[in-house]
Order: sequence, then C-alpha cells, then structure tokens
Amino acid sequence: YWAGKQKRMSLGSYPQISLKDARTRRDEARALVAQSINPYEHRKQQRLAVHAAREHTFEAVFNQWVDFRRLSLKEGRQSTLSQILRIFNKDVLPTLGGRSIYDINRHDLLDLLSRIEQRKALTTAEKCRTWFNQLFRYALVKIEGLEHNPASDLDVVALPKPPVAHNPFLRMDELSALMVALRNYGGANQTRLGLRLLLTGGYLR
Repeated sequence: YWAGKQKRMSLGSYPQISLKDARTRRDEARALVAQSINPYEHRKQQRLAVHAAREHTFEAVFNQWVDFRRLSLKEGRQSTLSQILRIFNKDVLPTLGGRSIYDINRHDLLDLLSRIEQRKALTTAEKCRTWFNQLFRYALVKIEGLEHNPASDLDVVALPKPPVAHNPFLRMDELSALMVALRNYGGANQTRLGLRLLLTGGYLR
C-alpha cells in the first residue's frame, strides 16, 4: 500500500527472476515503504541514474565544455583551445574518457596529475589543474545530479616549479671587448657582420 491505496509493481518475470530473488525484491520494496519511500519511484530514479551515468561520460562532458569554450577562444595552432585538445587527448582522455563524470573523484585527478609531474611536465600539470576546475564548474551547472567539484584545491599539493633560469646578458662595460673580439673573429665574414649588425641595432660603420 502507498498513500492508502494498493499499488502493484512488477518484480520481474519467471524464469528470468527466481522465486528467491522475487522474494528478496519484495522485502526490499517493503523496507522502502517502511521508510516512507515509494519503491516504484525509487526504482525509476535508480534507472535514470544508471542512464545518466552512461550518457555523461567524462569525454562527453569534455566535448560539451570544449564547444562552450569555442565561443570565447580563438582557433589556431598555438591557441589555448589547441593546447586543451592536444593535452587532454594525450594525457587525460585515454584514462578518464570512458568513465562516468559522476564517478570521478579527487584521487583520480591527483593520480593523473602525479604521472604528468613525474615526467617533469610541471607547466602541463599546472594547466590541467586549471582546466579540470573550469570543466567541473561547468559540469556542476549543466549536468543534473552532479553535486561536487573534485578539481577544487588541487594546487594545494602541486609540485613547485623550479626557479626560472634567465639567459646571461651582456653588460655595457663588456660591449667594447666583444666588438674587438668580433673584429678578430676568424670565422665566416657573414657571421661576423651579422653579429655586429645585431649588436649595433642595424647601423654599421
């Protein structure tokens, strides 16, 4: 009975469902009723959840997010959009692409980022953290039933990038000695003139 009325719900067809399994399902339905849960609606929601998990794979949501990003990002070989596609196709989709977006947790993302960091691609890992956060924020709004963002705060455990090593520069008091060395350079004359032209800003005498 539900809401004072007798309701019927199929538990399966014999012989696909044994008598023992049918009784188990009956007892589960009664337990739900005891908790004021409609067993028919409960089963319906479970089926919808299974369908949503199959439909909303990580790759499917990623493609939706990329289409959305195309509205504001320029196309091009070295564009942000091309970097997203290249890096995700190489490092992310082979691992996460076929999984349901609902099942991906923070550990999954950290494990993937750790593998990228282990090959010293720290800039790539940094970009992935940013894009993961953007993707899951988009999914939270667009994908029904997604309740949390596993990509938040991933930077807390990120490996630090090494300090930038700047190329050495030429001091003004060293310029005259370099010009003398160029005059005495025994290599190709074209190379010597090219270096002098570079150093003098295009004016030679």
